[in-house]
Amino acid sequence: MDLILFDADFHEIGPATLEIDVEVGDSSASNDFELSTVLSDFSGFYIPGTEVGGIVEYRASVSNKAVNTLKGWTWRGLLSQWIILPPSGSDYRIVSGEANAVIRRLLAECLGGFFSVPEEDSGLTIGSYQFKLYTSMLDGLMDMLSEHDYRLDIYAKKTEAGGRVQVCCRALPAKKLEGEYNNDLGLTLTFTNDQMGINHLICMGKGELQNRQKLDLYIGKNGRVTTTQYYTGLAERQAYYDYSSAESLAELRKSGNEKLKKLAGSKKLRIDAESVDLNVGDIVVGRYRETGLVVEAPISKKIYRISDGRMTIEYGVKEDT
Repeated sequence: MDLILFDADFHEIGPATLEIDVEVGDSSASNDFELSTVLSDFSGFYIPGTEVGGIVEYRASVSNKAVNTLKGWTWRGLLSQWIILPPSGSDYRIVSGEANAVIRRLLAECLGGFFSVPEEDSGLTIGSYQFKLYTSMLDGLMDMLSEHDYRLDIYAKKTEAGGRVQVCCRALPAKKLEGEYNNDLGLTLTFTNDQMGINHLICMGKGELQNRQKLDLYIGKNGRVTTTQYYTGLAERQAYYDYSSAESLAELRKSGNEKLKKLAGSKKLRIDAESVDLNVGDIVVGRYRETGLVVEAPISKKIYRISDGRMTIEYGVKEDT
């Protein structure tokens, strides 16, 4: 593992040994890094061939201490700080074409064209994709690709001797790994099946007494919010939600949906990977044979910790799967 420092013009300074924490992932991740070092004359770092790296944008030092605290965005973090805007005269940004070509067009407008996209065919054609209004470049690209079981791959490289460090983005098929609790495939899977949550939310909107708007929302068999009751009798768990300022039944339902999702039980999966390299956007399907529990969890973040020249990786998955 070679961790390389670079200057303000993205030219390499040389290798270094740093104590550093780096977190990358979707919008639930911090997508930043923090390190403490006596070094100060560098602008960023990277590990060739990986997305571990970023630009220093925060420095803190104390007059009687030699160690500086440095922070900054990772490459994925930079993408989270840029908004996809609709073209003039249009309500939405809609794209189509080969995935890498689409990414290339979008990133040409982002951060002065800082990111590069390799001239390679991803094997994916985007028919017609409409981005959410004012979504970030990171969320937009990840959402677009995940609809087709692809992921956003980011890596840094030096293009030539004396050249600048280049950060590349491309579309790659997401891996889907399946394992069981007994540590096959080099994965340790920890399952949580929480059924203690609320599955029936009684929502009350504007109005007085019996004339108030009323909406019953339920957790269905698949864990999604519905208006059809699934859990009954001893399995039913109720809660009351007062939203008297709701302007309409649609607003009451939208707010009630969000409230019930927070109160409901969930199935969760924690992943410890000893010998498998996973990436943000890859999917792990965990099966607990004794109980029949199946949890499908996309990798939402990777946390790299580098100490004494050794790197450890921790994976995070979406909280509700």
